[in-house]
Amino acid sequence: MKRSFYLVPVLGLLLACSGSKQPSETSSEVVQEQIEAIETSVQQLDETIQSLDKEMEQTQSEIDSLLNNL
Repeated sequence: MKRSFYLVPVLGLLLACSGSKQPSETSSEVVQEQIEAIETSVQQLDETIQSLDKEMEQTQSEIDSLLNNL
């Protein structure tokens, strides 16, 4: 009787752990898509930073010219 108590949980664990795995191609495709999305985001952020830098320089030039007129 004790053996059946130990045997049932062990068999349950073996069956639970023996499930099929996803092919590595699927997970590598997902990773590649995530990398591409990250690279796109980085490019957009870089463009935004450059645009803000230009605006900041223009604003600073306007401020300087206004201060020179005082």
